[in-house]
Amino acid sequence: MAKYDVKFSCGHTEVKELFGPTKDRYSKIEYWEKYGICTECYREQKKAEAKIEAEKNGLQEKEVSYKEYKQNYADCKTVPGSYNGETKTIKIYCK
Repeated sequence: MAKYDVKFSCGHTEVKELFGPTKDRYSKIEYWEKYGICTECYREQKKAEAKIEAEKNGLQEKEVSYKEYKQNYADCKTVPGSYNGETKTIKIYCK
């Protein structure tokens, strides 16, 4: 096990902890440098994809309390990374 600073193809650098044979580690790092995106860019990409999918299906974005989400909107999709621990709210896509 070792930690490596990896500069992803998106231009951001992130520390990754890798296991296994050294040649496999360097192979994975090489792949990330050519084709991979960092965790933050990945989250933003997933958010954008979810928004496009919601718009395509005619869904609206709505912010509700987490409790209300669990009780009334459990079948609705959540906006990735939208939970706010301070206000205990979450954004969802619903009709």
